[in-house]
Amino acid sequence: MTENEGGELVPVDVGVLQVAAAEQRDVRAVLDRFGYEGTSLDYLISDVRRLMAQSTEAMLEIGRAVLCFRELPRGVYGRAIRAAGLTEDTARRLASVATKFLDRDRLKPLLTLDRSKIYELALLDDQTLDHLAADAAQLDQVDRMSVSELRRSLREARKNLDAKDSVIKNYGNENAALREQAIAHTRYVPNQADLDDSFRRAARLNTLHAAAHDVVEAFTAFALPLRDLMQDAREGGGAAEDIAHGNETAFWLAQQVANLYINLGIDVDFQEIVSPSWTRPSSGRG
Repeated sequence: MTENEGGELVPVDVGVLQVAAAEQRDVRAVLDRFGYEGTSLDYLISDVRRLMAQSTEAMLEIGRAVLCFRELPRGVYGRAIRAAGLTEDTARRLASVATKFLDRDRLKPLLTLDRSKIYELALLDDQTLDHLAADAAQLDQVDRMSVSELRRSLREARKNLDAKDSVIKNYGNENAALREQAIAHTRYVPNQADLDDSFRRAARLNTLHAAAHDVVEAFTAFALPLRDLMQDAREGGGAAEDIAHGNETAFWLAQQVANLYINLGIDVDFQEIVSPSWTRPSSGRG
């Protein structure tokens, strides 16, 4: 029996009790699997709230709890992180930090950095983190940077790495094309002129496709600082002009893409691309 709003005792649906009991068993199993034996979910949530006000190393424990919350039965994760005072974005970032740093003693020197920098470093690969943690001079340099300077430095490093990979890829493609062309010229071919023309056409298409991939990578490089600007503005509050500037820059870039197609005489239905007609309800009558 349970009480309704009027204080009257009413019977409890047995099915509801069975569902609640099953959920509790699932919650208990997940908590135990993550090392929280004997700890209730409510206590763990309260502990997360306490840890959030403590040291950087406490981030790992919060992140471990978030990883645990993710494994809870459907619908419980959202309730748990909200009860702990976490937003979806913060929970995601904490889980990323825990995945990268938890139980990895060799990376402990990095945990002396402030929390915002650790969020950024969690995006790096394991080998880069190992080198950084072992290099006291480089670690000191990161410590002296502001968070925005670190973000710019990491973006520049990623850009240089992407450029290096692109050069290596293009070098390999060019060598392969030259090898094919050299092999073709070692054989007698009656229509050699046509064959040479096909090589030239293939080279132009390869250049076009490579340029298209470069544009996609450039868009990704643009999206990173745009994301940082929007995120900082929203988290910092009171910076509506930054969000407006980010939107204006994105609109300007979209206009440049539109002008490219207009100047080349290519008819593109942007509305159809963004919102295909087959996804919209039909206005016609059957």
